[in-house]
Amino acid sequence: MRKVSKKARQLTAAISLISIIVAIFLLLILQSDVLATYTNEVFFAAILVAIVPSAILDYENQRWVSAIEDQMPLLVRGVSESQETGVTLVRALEKIVENKMISHPLSDEVRKLTVQMAWGTSFENALINFKERIGSPIVSRFCALVLEASHSGGTIKKVFTATSGFMEEMKEMDKEASSQMKPYIVVIYAAFGVFLVTAVLLVRSFFAPMEGYPQIMSQVTVTGTAGFKDFFYKNMLVSAVTGGLMAGKLGERRVPGGLKHSIALTAAGYVIFLLAIPPNWM
Repeated sequence: MRKVSKKARQLTAAISLISIIVAIFLLLILQSDVLATYTNEVFFAAILVAIVPSAILDYENQRWVSAIEDQMPLLVRGVSESQETGVTLVRALEKIVENKMISHPLSDEVRKLTVQMAWGTSFENALINFKERIGSPIVSRFCALVLEASHSGGTIKKVFTATSGFMEEMKEMDKEASSQMKPYIVVIYAAFGVFLVTAVLLVRSFFAPMEGYPQIMSQVTVTGTAGFKDFFYKNMLVSAVTGGLMAGKLGERRVPGGLKHSIALTAAGYVIFLLAIPPNWM
């Protein structure tokens, strides 16, 4: 696992979007007939190109952040216990790393923290830099609490002692909130499945038999089964992307966290449609 900077993730998303725009523009200019025939496939490929690279980078970065959040209670407890023996804050942090009370990637960040303080950076500035490097809500709340106590004249030793239990409670509350949101993610997947089944039944059992009755189909605004297929394909792709992002917001309280759900729903929906209601070019 490794940290992926916010700038790198934004650059990747921008490059993906620009690539899609250029590709579609070239298709419109060079082979408009191909674009008309394979519109749904182009749309499907464009969605994957747009979200897969960003999803991979976001997943890698989130693994790194989660690994740090899981070890933060150990770090706070270790500092609290070490300072009970009378050692300085810098030495307490060094002992935690040396005794392997915490592991990668938090140990690397603590080393950076101790090096900055050893070279003369104040505890407050070093802690602010630590918070900005991690970019985690849990770490940010912890740093804000410690900084506020430091600014108000509190003893750092007492702050770490009081915060050790609070950090564990925050982590447990975060896990509990995530588990409570899982049923809502299942609802989103179930709703998407209902949409797929409904679309397949409508096309195969209702619209396809009506092809033999032109007097009925002539009254329908969309001409023939081919038009209905295109309509459901596009709706399926849009529903998959938006539903996945919604699942990420509910499950992880982050919209980018839903990119993996969008990929799963989009791929599953396209495969099911490809087998159940083949596109017009097949």
